[in-house]
Amino acid sequence: MRHFMSNFICAFIPNKTFRDKLRVMVRYPCVFDYVKFVRHYARNMKKCDIKTRVGRGCKNFVVILNDKYVFKFPLMSDGRDISEREKRITDALRPISPIKIPMMDIIQYNGITVRRYEFAHGILLSDVSPRDIAAHRDKITKQIANMIYVIGKSDPVEIRDLKPNKNDKPGYLYGWFQGDIWQNFLLDDNFNITYFIDWEDTCFQSFLPALRVATRTWEKRGYCYMGVDVMDEYSKLYFNDVKRVKKS
Repeated sequence: MRHFMSNFICAFIPNKTFRDKLRVMVRYPCVFDYVKFVRHYARNMKKCDIKTRVGRGCKNFVVILNDKYVFKFPLMSDGRDISEREKRITDALRPISPIKIPMMDIIQYNGITVRRYEFAHGILLSDVSPRDIAAHRDKITKQIANMIYVIGKSDPVEIRDLKPNKNDKPGYLYGWFQGDIWQNFLLDDNFNITYFIDWEDTCFQSFLPALRVATRTWEKRGYCYMGVDVMDEYSKLYFNDVKRVKKS
């Protein structure tokens, strides 16, 4: 019944962000308890500034506290498996990544596993204007390509058991990869990428399907040639390293 009511009500709301938030509130009234939990968490802090978001696919309810912490509450499961997997991956890749990965802790609350992250400051890549992207495309794409290359060629022993085959080796456009690269980068005012967020979908996989999606999405948004430049820079990094290894 709640699903029917939420779909009926939301059919009249054009704004997707507000529509998703209202749908979650109708379907999952527990989100109000989640906000109360975060307020209680902040009881000894000087302020309690709360913002709420809905995760992709309405799978998570996100509460941001004082632009310092981000709490991600699962809505469709107890959150344990995905939380523990993401923490293992981020802990293994954080020392390797050239772009900062937010610190993550796991909190138990009312039978669910909650992810608490440090707040990542900056503007999402997907919110940058096409004009600014065009003016700084070379700088941005080099940073993206470098992160993809460095993470992709890594093979941390701590997470080898999470690969489809633990004996698989990294290769060209193959390795550890978080596919949602078209939007999850955060940039500062100088167009330096400060963070990459939301690592829960990271897998040891081919990069090509997600790169195609990113390229199509960037083009639709007016970020012309972003995908081409990322691929070009990544290929330079990869094959220059191959040549260096052969010479040595």
